[in-house]
Amino acid sequence: MSASGVRRGYTLLTLYIIAVIRDLGTQPSLDKLLEVAEKQGVLIANEMRRQIPTGLTPLEMGAEVYRCFMTDAGAEVSIHKRDEASITFVVRRCPFHEAFLDVGVDCGIFLRGLCSNLTLPAIQATLNQFDPKLKVENVVARQSAEEVCLERIYISR
Repeated sequence: MSASGVRRGYTLLTLYIIAVIRDLGTQPSLDKLLEVAEKQGVLIANEMRRQIPTGLTPLEMGAEVYRCFMTDAGAEVSIHKRDEASITFVVRRCPFHEAFLDVGVDCGIFLRGLCSNLTLPAIQATLNQFDPKLKVENVVARQSAEEVCLERIYISR
């Protein structure tokens, strides 16, 4: 599928989510989204287990899961910073952000909500299948298409 095709798929999903929120209300819709993200996490993890190299540390495995998840989704990510406790990725191109722009959602206002309610729960659900101590967090959310996001993978203590 081309990048345009991926973006169109996310645009449809975004329009659907907006319609469900309008019909059911915000919290019930977000609760349902978290429920299905858990199911998706199991499916994605089963698929990724065939791709991820063996012998990685838990943090390296978490970073590889994150990288695979995002690049498979059509995002452009690379390691921004690495230390003993975490690996932070820079997200330059994000199809989730592009889909929101396509439907006219002001991402400068809503983007942290987009990440925390859609993208990050799906990634977290996948990480949980590999190690429940692996966590993902948004460090910097882009305010415009020209900016970048920073997302960090770490192990909770």
